[in-house]
Amino acid sequence: MSISIITPHYNDPTGLLKVYKCLLEQTQTSWQWVIVDDLSDTNIRDKVQNWHQGIKDNRVKLICNPKKSNASVSRNLGADTALYENLVFLDADDIITPNFIANRQIEFYDFAVLKNTAVINQNKEVQFSAEIKGNYLNYFLQARFIWPITAIVWKKTYFDSIGQFNPQLPRLQDVELAIRAMQNSENFIVVDNEVDFYYNVKPIRSRKNFLKPVCDATYIFIDELLQTQNLSQYQLSLLSGYYFMCTKYLERSESRKESHLVFRNLRLFYKKGHVGFFQFLIGGISLKLYEWRVLSGNQFLRVNRYVFKPKN
Repeated sequence: MSISIITPHYNDPTGLLKVYKCLLEQTQTSWQWVIVDDLSDTNIRDKVQNWHQGIKDNRVKLICNPKKSNASVSRNLGADTALYENLVFLDADDIITPNFIANRQIEFYDFAVLKNTAVINQNKEVQFSAEIKGNYLNYFLQARFIWPITAIVWKKTYFDSIGQFNPQLPRLQDVELAIRAMQNSENFIVVDNEVDFYYNVKPIRSRKNFLKPVCDATYIFIDELLQTQNLSQYQLSLLSGYYFMCTKYLERSESRKESHLVFRNLRLFYKKGHVGFFQFLIGGISLKLYEWRVLSGNQFLRVNRYVFKPKN
């Protein structure tokens, strides 16, 4: 069973070299790697093109976007040109073990999730994913992202049928796709696999200018994209977790003057009925008190965690 691996790329040739090294070490060699360069700097793009020509490996395909887009556009383009029916999306800064391809030689219909992954944090420490129990969709509905996009193996026909990645979203593309996929399929499996994938995460405080993209993506997701017609009242109540996520990004961005971005989302959650009047009132007051520096960051988060974070 052959697999096409798709990697969006921007200014990280070192990451590409590491991924290629991992692919060469695979015990299963029936793979294709599609790299989609999203208009890297000219010198880096030239370097990547020269490297690609030099390796002379027909399993590796390089596509260069003629104009800057985003990771979703790049991933969709890679999927459109993939040779094989089974697809995996892998970022350039992640690591896979030699049995990564072999472990995905499984029978499934729409998509399969290999749920056990590991995170490499900013201190280069490995943290293994927690055990997942219960309704997988409910985790994502409360903004608990229990698996990354690389944990999923897609049937290309199903990936295309649900509309691929949504390029409209500045963030949360992986999350929105996972929710949409689960809502539209009764034919997916979740595998209790050995860990064969390590992904790198950056702490929120180290991410620059992240508040607005996250708030914008949350607004679009809640207002336009989320299919709510088949969700229960309990599931709808879980969505307040996305508002709490916005408050975390506000506090960790230390951009108190941008609290209006979070309040805009609070109004939307109230309008949609995903939070009640009491929650709306407390949320609005805590935002103002935080903006005026009456509340510290820890106090602000403690209030919002109590009011908005779903209770398990």
